[in-house]
Amino acid sequence: MRDVNEIRDRIREIDDTLKELGGELDGSRDQSGHSDPQDFGDAGQDLQARAERDSQVQTLKEERGRLSRALENF
Repeated sequence: MRDVNEIRDRIREIDDTLKELGGELDGSRDQSGHSDPQDFGDAGQDLQARAERDSQVQTLKEERGRLSRALENF
């Protein structure tokens, strides 16, 4: 079983990664808040990248939740 410091360190890592992933999402948009694909290929790649990021974010949030619950049990 992990100790408290390892859990806290991992939660910080997850928080940092979530911020980075959020920045990637923000960086892919123009000033009006919309991304501007050049063609259908770009649009498809954009959708795939967003789906992958969404999946990563969901997985990290679930792990963070499990770790937070584990901290409560210490």
